[in-house]
Amino acid sequence: MFLSREGRISKIHMNYRGIWDIQKLSFFTYSRDALNKIIELNNIDNSDEIIMPDYICSTVLEIILPVTQKIKFYKINHKLNYNEEEIQNLISNKTKLIIFVDYFGIESSVSERLEQQIKKHKIILVKDAAHSFLTILNNDFVKKYNYDYVISSIYKNLPLQVGSIAAGNFYDTKNFINASILIKRFFVLFVKNLIYFLRLQKFITNNIFEIQTSDSTYKNSSYGINAYQIYSFFFRRINFKRIIKERRQLGSKFDSYIRNSSHFTPMIDKKLVDKSILQAYPLIFKCKNERDDLLKIMIKNGIDAYTWPTFHSVNYNEDLWNKVLLLPLEKKVLKVIANV
Repeated sequence: MFLSREGRISKIHMNYRGIWDIQKLSFFTYSRDALNKIIELNNIDNSDEIIMPDYICSTVLEIILPVTQKIKFYKINHKLNYNEEEIQNLISNKTKLIIFVDYFGIESSVSERLEQQIKKHKIILVKDAAHSFLTILNNDFVKKYNYDYVISSIYKNLPLQVGSIAAGNFYDTKNFINASILIKRFFVLFVKNLIYFLRLQKFITNNIFEIQTSDSTYKNSSYGINAYQIYSFFFRRINFKRIIKERRQLGSKFDSYIRNSSHFTPMIDKKLVDKSILQAYPLIFKCKNERDDLLKIMIKNGIDAYTWPTFHSVNYNEDLWNKVLLLPLEKKVLKVIANV
């Protein structure tokens, strides 16, 4: 039984056939490949501006920076929300694309007024739903706002190691899952589980409490042997309804416990948790030391709690990184934090 942040492989149940009837979906190895295709298809170049949150994964910047360095960031606060007026002030005639992020399973929202301003300037609106695959699936991909593209990571919500879906105008882009990356990722997962089984995790977590920044460049995964057919064979047989039910129940248990505890502070409003399928449960602490103390306890108990994201050297929200810890939705986690 493999350990992973996205759940245990034994939780993947078969015999589901409904997802393919939802709408036209394109499959990519990673979400970054889908974003790269969006930039390519819409002819974005170094004269164009892109607006995005300051709390975002480094891979997004790795894709955008080789194309344009005209990036404007808007702030994300401790409730994982943004200031609409700030975004309105960032928009200019040079803005070509704007990104809104779904954090940890909670769908982002855009007001009608902001959406109208975005459309008035003919800006491409991208919903980065990498963390909220199960939530948007559970909602039948119904749009909460009128985005042009949505990108979501399958592997960040289920232990399939690779795989991303995207909807929007991708023209004749073929479905592609890189076979060599798929094999490598499962091998890494095997090694990771072996390390935890042998209780050697303390030897690989020396730098986990330090901000990790990246200045890497994007490597396109859309080449090589295509494993899409075998990937889709298993994907089509997943019983998502059962997974969603189980994940919702776990999310509810986590939320109830956290809100009734004086030791922890949730980041997400209860109403949003109740109508979402969480990818992980985010906690925010007063300071980095408090966050790291719990992270050490998690690691000691073989739980893959983690900080997010790996930042890019161009930008990072140091405040959130220092104070946020993500707990995997596993029953074992509740047992551990009950003794904290």
